[in-house]
Amino acid sequence: MKLSPRTFRIQYDLHAWAGVIASLFLFVIFFCGVFSMFREELELWQDPALQVAPSLEGPPSFDAMLARVKEQAPLPVGSRVGLLSHEDTRFITAYLFEPTGLRVLWLDPVTGTALPERSRLASELYWMHFFYRVPWGMEFSGVVSVALLMALVSGLWIHLKDLRAQWWRFRPTAKPRFSASDAHKVLGVFGLPFTAMLAWSGAVLCLSALASQGFGSAVYGGQADRVARLRGHEEPLREAARREAPMLTLDTVVARARQSVPGAEGVPRYVELHHYGDAMAWAGVYFQLAPLGPDHFAHVDTVSGETFGSSVESRTPAFTFERLLFDLHAGRFAEALMKPLYALLALAMCAVLITGNLVWLERRDPLRKHRGHRALERLTVGVSAGLAFGTAFYFAVNRVLPWTLARRADWEFGLFLGAWVLAAGFAFVPRVVPRQVASVLCALSAVLFGGVVVGDVALRDVNLFTALARGMPPVFLSELLLCCMTLCCGGLAWGLRRRRTVAALPGGEAPEGPLVKA
Repeated sequence: MKLSPRTFRIQYDLHAWAGVIASLFLFVIFFCGVFSMFREELELWQDPALQVAPSLEGPPSFDAMLARVKEQAPLPVGSRVGLLSHEDTRFITAYLFEPTGLRVLWLDPVTGTALPERSRLASELYWMHFFYRVPWGMEFSGVVSVALLMALVSGLWIHLKDLRAQWWRFRPTAKPRFSASDAHKVLGVFGLPFTAMLAWSGAVLCLSALASQGFGSAVYGGQADRVARLRGHEEPLREAARREAPMLTLDTVVARARQSVPGAEGVPRYVELHHYGDAMAWAGVYFQLAPLGPDHFAHVDTVSGETFGSSVESRTPAFTFERLLFDLHAGRFAEALMKPLYALLALAMCAVLITGNLVWLERRDPLRKHRGHRALERLTVGVSAGLAFGTAFYFAVNRVLPWTLARRADWEFGLFLGAWVLAAGFAFVPRVVPRQVASVLCALSAVLFGGVVVGDVALRDVNLFTALARGMPPVFLSELLLCCMTLCCGGLAWGLRRRRTVAALPGGEAPEGPLVKA
């Protein structure tokens, strides 16, 4: 189908502007998405003390978990505490919701070992995937996802007539404008189903809460509980009675929850106690989630043992739809295949975004005469290569900082942000070629990623070569991820530094050497 000149220009401008405006935010989303796919594995990797295989006798009871929590912190009447079990380690995560804020402890129910949260590397990279720390960050991520959808649809439309000819065409020795355009199209076409699914599901998941508020105001006169009930996200509203009452054991509460929810099997993933010791105390019991399947949870009165809410009652069409989208977005099915595939496609999308910006610059201002174009080029290098360097620095700092350092997790995150900002600032140094900056930052990233792996092999009992034998597959996968990032960053640095022999193009196009200084 051939578009009219006017329609083609409209779609081309829509594709170009939507892409260039959202590109750097999308790069952060997709790059951090690579590490988000391995969040659970990195949670064990980030603190070697947690690298203890589960007991052969099976996981301990939740009563034993709660007893360990009481040994570390008093639980006055009315307290709220969460207990998160893990499949790959004997440790549990205890969340203490105190008046001063959330306190996180890692506890070994067998030995009684208690560790404070010494690293948030996995969580911070996961949260950055949807700008969690930024005000309205999730909603902003949804808007960026909509922009990505617009760019995908308009891009497919303008290239549809030439798709067959351009499907496999890649000319790495051509001018930057053409080699970047080829890479942009080839990687974009092959990743189109994946990217479209991520953009659509990401937009729905990130904007659903905001849309619900608007829907509640327009239809139900501000009754948020009506919309929450339709979405299946209604939470119990039980005020504390402010008088003490004896509670059932947690294991008994878990058994009652399992009986009330057909299909709930195994040890619950998470148990959260509300109003501990109060006459209105209750617990939320959340079982393991089956991929592409229904949720299994129940709310149980911990005094009477009665269930007053479960996943069976709240399983609405909207909830099922959102849950399906979440599983598709996170690759929560056939994970042994989907996790590495999603990570590879996310890296390919990062390349699509950067080459898209390069095509924009090469077509509009090859010599970078305009200040805005020079700024865009340097900002692209600073954000993308700077994030790669900052992330590699984050992993290195995780291994270098003393484990006894106070507020160690905050120091890690602060140094990560500082390294990213410094790298981005390096890209704006006058008379420095942006391409050289990108090459240096990628080379440093490769050295840091690789250095972490080598350091673990030399100094850690559980490393790339011993993790599987010691029953710690998550550590092996984490180390393998770092090896892959080493190769990717190193290969990119080498490709940016080498001088390319530029081949002449059909139609009399003059060859061009390396990128001109900005």
